[in-house]
Amino acid sequence: MCSRTCGTGVQFRQRKCDNPPPGPGGQHCQKLSVEHKACERPPCPKGAPSFRDLQCLSYGRHASKQRGGMLTAIINDDKPCVLFCSPLGRDVPVLVSDRVMDGTPCGPYEADLCVNGRCQRIGCDSIISSSAKEDRCGVCNGDGRSCTIVRGDFNHTKGMGYIEAVVIPAGARRIKVVEDRPSHSFLALKDSSQRSINSDWKIELPGEFQLAGTTVRYVRRGLWEKMSAKGPTKGPLHLMVLLFHDQSYGIHYEYTLPLNTTQDRSSEEHREPEYLYIWTHSSWQDCTVQCGGGERRTVVSCMRIFNKTMERVNDSYCQPENRPLPQIRLCNSHHCQYRWVTGDWGSCSITCGKGLQQREVACVYHLQNGTLFHTRDLFCQGGKPPVVQGCEGRLCLSVWEASEWAQCSSDCGRGVHSRTEPCEDHSKCYEWKTGDWSKCSSSCGKGLQSRVVQCMHKVTGRHGNDCPVTLRPPTYRPCHHGTCNEKINVNTITSPRLAALTYKCLGDQWTVYCRVIREKNLCQDMRWYQRCCDTCRDFYAKKILHKS
Repeated sequence: MCSRTCGTGVQFRQRKCDNPPPGPGGQHCQKLSVEHKACERPPCPKGAPSFRDLQCLSYGRHASKQRGGMLTAIINDDKPCVLFCSPLGRDVPVLVSDRVMDGTPCGPYEADLCVNGRCQRIGCDSIISSSAKEDRCGVCNGDGRSCTIVRGDFNHTKGMGYIEAVVIPAGARRIKVVEDRPSHSFLALKDSSQRSINSDWKIELPGEFQLAGTTVRYVRRGLWEKMSAKGPTKGPLHLMVLLFHDQSYGIHYEYTLPLNTTQDRSSEEHREPEYLYIWTHSSWQDCTVQCGGGERRTVVSCMRIFNKTMERVNDSYCQPENRPLPQIRLCNSHHCQYRWVTGDWGSCSITCGKGLQQREVACVYHLQNGTLFHTRDLFCQGGKPPVVQGCEGRLCLSVWEASEWAQCSSDCGRGVHSRTEPCEDHSKCYEWKTGDWSKCSSSCGKGLQSRVVQCMHKVTGRHGNDCPVTLRPPTYRPCHHGTCNEKINVNTITSPRLAALTYKCLGDQWTVYCRVIREKNLCQDMRWYQRCCDTCRDFYAKKILHKS
């Protein structure tokens, strides 16, 4: 009879040495007279007290009122099979019994059981003190040839958010995932039923989790992490990495998968090599759009594993029902409100004759209030307008030009020759004209105002290029509307602990208008926070310090 009604317990059988009985002429029987074996009962209800706690509770019900009720069991590492209990409201171990009941686990994370007051190891054949062990394939007393080991490395240098590293297929055993070195990132794991560790921007405490029909142990020591599971898994496991900024990052993973072997071991030397085929995410496709928010999908490929190497093969080698769905990432989420703007042409490089003139050309982002902010050229589509063109210096027109002499005024005797000498001077016909200043780009704090500045003819109003460059009025000027109200809920990005402790800021990516991102409360969005972390992080830090 099993010593427990649920979980793993112990049962025993006893034999007598009576054939022939010991005595004159008889011999004592070899080995032990009592043999113990582990027994499995249905799993205990989730959240129910442990077997050791039940023993303390049972003792507490019979204890005197002076001693108090014993409610919580305490495990002594040096004496794991002695029953110690803690009184209610106190954290002091009290010796209750010299031995726990048979079948009590030696520790919270150990498979060994207490038998006759001693911690006994259980073999894979369920026999107490047996030396039988599972091989790497999970076969009791096996030779390790019925499975193959899959090893791989995942390295990443650019990207933020969740990045999928590999899909561990169903049936995997001895799963191990280890970071190459401590890093400001988090390992994440998710199964097909959406059970997960560290997903959806929620970071778990280290411990044990039930995923894909197996127990996954998650360990985090400082900035270093690892995950492990005995298996076998009943479904695929998606191994991901949560990155907070571009960085050099690497992990090593390995697991075993069973092989379908039907041939006799004796003909092993002559049989064909056995291959393992699995689906993997091999690369990323290009973004579907250039701006406005698009998608990138992973390329799912069939890989052949043999002799610790992997190569891509035709998809027909892999089972179609196990093919994972492509992973999807948002890309090119920047707005399409980008366009080229050109400034006025500068003065000609020479005062007379053919020369060159230049102008400013910039890619700008157009806000809804009409304000323009300079940004990088790669955001604007189409070819960049020319910044240099040919010109002709007009000062050549400010000299006297004489026409041909007319005929003599007299056919005979003394007469007069005449000609015209017109002079045209454009140097004082043009002047700078300015428009009204725009509204301030910010409703609080520092901002910018802009206006139109053009060179125009005094009489005709036509645009020209003959205004003195040194007298050009300014196009931009700073403005200020008081201190901004910096109330914000940092939990809308992620937890304050993550924002303060795990994000390493490398500076603003869009230095020109990051202050607008902050002033418009767009720092609450993680995508904007990552691009303007230097501008946004000061008031996030204040909020975190205030809460702590």
